[in-house]
Amino acid sequence: MADRKPIVYVNGYPEQLADGDRLNSIGVVTVSGSAPSSPKTGDLWFDTGGNLLKVYDGSAWTEPSESLSTVIVSASAPSSPSNGLLWFDTTKNQLKIYVSASTSWESADNVAVAGSAPSSPAEGEYWWDTTNSRLKIYIGSAWNEVGHRTFSAATAPTSGMVQGDWWYNSTAGSFSMYIAGSLNAWVTVSSGGGGGGGGSINDILAYG
Repeated sequence: MADRKPIVYVNGYPEQLADGDRLNSIGVVTVSGSAPSSPKTGDLWFDTGGNLLKVYDGSAWTEPSESLSTVIVSASAPSSPSNGLLWFDTTKNQLKIYVSASTSWESADNVAVAGSAPSSPAEGEYWWDTTNSRLKIYIGSAWNEVGHRTFSAATAPTSGMVQGDWWYNSTAGSFSMYIAGSLNAWVTVSSGGGGGGGGSINDILAYG
């Protein structure tokens, strides 16, 4: 089907509206990966590079407020983002928000999933450490474990444990707690078989 332009009447005669002509108070709509040249106030541009609808305010292309509720789903950050734009990073499976004051993408859900600590974390940000299978929270200047981990194995774990972690000895049916500091060892809290022989909670508190 041929591309037909809108019909307007000029001096009483119908004519097709040319590409460069404009109707009064109605802007031009452009669909392109790059910004239109010589735009006028009110023109619309659908940016195919970031799948964003933008309007020219007389000095710059900005997203209408309605589009701020849209989440861009992509492996790379959207180009020319505006303050408050949401982007779901499919590479890291993380929701981010653009903060124009710092010209940076910040975590919107405050949970990062990665094998190494996020760079430049914010106070209160969470990180699921996939290397050690731990949930951590950033407080002050360090990442701190949230809760403790329970290991289940026939032999005592030798790495990845921190103060207060539990180990269930699947062979003996006993529980031990890891005590750090000068001890750096697993202390048995209860022993299987009902025969006693394990340490007590007082033993663990003594090394707290």
